[in-house]
Amino acid sequence: MLSDAARSEIQAIQAKYPKPQSAILPALYVAQTEIGWLPNEVLDEVAELFNLEAMEVYAIAGFYNMFYKWPKGKFHLEICTNVPCMLRGANELAEHLKRRLGVEFGETTVDGNFTLDHMECLGSCATAPMVFARRSQSDWGRYYENLTVEQADAMIDELLAFAAEDAPAPPMERTPAGPYHHDHHPETNFLLARIDKADSHTIESYLADGGYETARKVTKMIPADVVREVTESGLRGRGGAGFPTGMKWGFVPKTLFPRYLVVNADESEPGTFKDRLIIEYDPHQLLEGIICASWAIQANYAFIYIRGEYMFGAERLNAAIAEAKEKGYLGKGIFGTDFDLEVIVHRGAGAYICGEETALLSSLEGGRGHPRLKPPFPAVAGLYAKPTIVNNVETISQVGHILAHGAEWYRQWGTESSPGFQLVCLSGQVKKPGVYEIPYGTSFRTLIYDMAGGTVDDRPIKSIIPGGLSMPHLLPTSVDAGIDFESCVQAGSLLGSGGIMVVCEGESIVAVARRTLGFYREESCGKCTPCREGTGWMEKVLKRIERGEGTMADLDNMQRITKYVEQQSFCPFGPAAVWGLQSTLRLFRPEFEAHIQETNPDSHKPDLPVRPIYRPYVGEPVINLLED
Repeated sequence: MLSDAARSEIQAIQAKYPKPQSAILPALYVAQTEIGWLPNEVLDEVAELFNLEAMEVYAIAGFYNMFYKWPKGKFHLEICTNVPCMLRGANELAEHLKRRLGVEFGETTVDGNFTLDHMECLGSCATAPMVFARRSQSDWGRYYENLTVEQADAMIDELLAFAAEDAPAPPMERTPAGPYHHDHHPETNFLLARIDKADSHTIESYLADGGYETARKVTKMIPADVVREVTESGLRGRGGAGFPTGMKWGFVPKTLFPRYLVVNADESEPGTFKDRLIIEYDPHQLLEGIICASWAIQANYAFIYIRGEYMFGAERLNAAIAEAKEKGYLGKGIFGTDFDLEVIVHRGAGAYICGEETALLSSLEGGRGHPRLKPPFPAVAGLYAKPTIVNNVETISQVGHILAHGAEWYRQWGTESSPGFQLVCLSGQVKKPGVYEIPYGTSFRTLIYDMAGGTVDDRPIKSIIPGGLSMPHLLPTSVDAGIDFESCVQAGSLLGSGGIMVVCEGESIVAVARRTLGFYREESCGKCTPCREGTGWMEKVLKRIERGEGTMADLDNMQRITKYVEQQSFCPFGPAAVWGLQSTLRLFRPEFEAHIQETNPDSHKPDLPVRPIYRPYVGEPVINLLED
């Protein structure tokens, strides 16, 4: 079924990687673009090209939700309904789209133009509600953001016109860039300083602002001195764990080669969308940081693993890499040295677990995104079992500024243990959601009220989630806590990825908890039982409580089960899946109890069948095992 052109394209992609199997996700994209979906016959052909068993490719394609296992409409519309979007009207917009198109989630319109689905998170939390539109038989995707009902109708009309004419779809570019806010702290306006300039993504714009001079300087330094400068700066990882960056680089064995740098751009944590701004509107800033980091660890290959939904970002990165290569900043003998550096953009395919560094490496090697046992740690045995440093996009972007100005300069901001400045993502029920570049130690009150203008309709704050959906909730009494790693721990949570969500009075904590568990149930990789089964079970219980069938015993049972999921899961995904629920049960238990008392005062327990109803395959008759 694959054309000769598609086969040639796949073979060319294979040649880019140190090991050809790493090209399997890009190959599946090529096949899907040509056919529109991935029938078994196509997967068989892909398996043949990679010298794999067909079932291996079936398992890989089945793991990632951006690969279509059945035909979709000409346009696949996915509306984000996760907590940040839910708080800004996504559910109401979803119901409107269902009525307008005459379909439910998972269905395709009669004319074959649209398939509608809900989505877990799209990295657009400050511009909710929004829709991600993908054209099935092309490598095109576009975000439609800040949608009203009228704008959603205009989106449908626009896409219908393109479907009818079979013309090229609208450009992928988002207009305007943002939202972002950096006017409150001009002294720390570095990471976002350029994104509002015309053509900020081009190398001409970057060079005009002194771009690549730091990289040129660094390639004349001793690599160990580069590592030392980053270590002395106190830079901590921005991906969630906050591990000291220079210390991580120092773990690379001194005698083992080759080495790899992997940039984690799989920004999938709900409430987090800062890396996307850098990728889309200042990609050369990231590339300069990559050059500096690659020189420091002496890696000749750097991979940017970008989430599959960031199509526009991947396009921008590839264009920036081509520009840098033409100037001699990437490729063979960069900056006139004998050092070679290839940078490869590798698109994921819709799997939150690939934000975990070892799962990301499994995916980059051409497998399912399953986490690995540590030790060995990636710095010792990572990609292709070779020393590998995995750092977040913002982390690598910070490196260039530190090496340009020095460690002492960087430490003038922040706190002793959390030095410097960071990008925080503010979403939920605030007047000015967006990305803010602030020094560590800035209080939540300053961010929410002084910078973001306060809450929507000036409603009182009910809850603050400080570091992405996985982090424990904080009560509004913590509003004066500092936004840094240590202060968040003292307040009872974690800073995580810096994705700050504000929930106001009037919102149902039961609904927030249910939607949170729905995300983790959907995104569990299935590797270990506590996470795979526990998240699904707790979501069912929360749904039952929400619809008025809960009992007080459910609260105790969930509290007990979360401990098993937290303590016995294979990777950090398990604890992250239940921290939010644990905190809401602890902080808002009276609200859960009041809802149960109001909706099920007699504590009626649901009827449970002694034996389940057999769920047939499509076309088979239903068999009720309870009947003779």
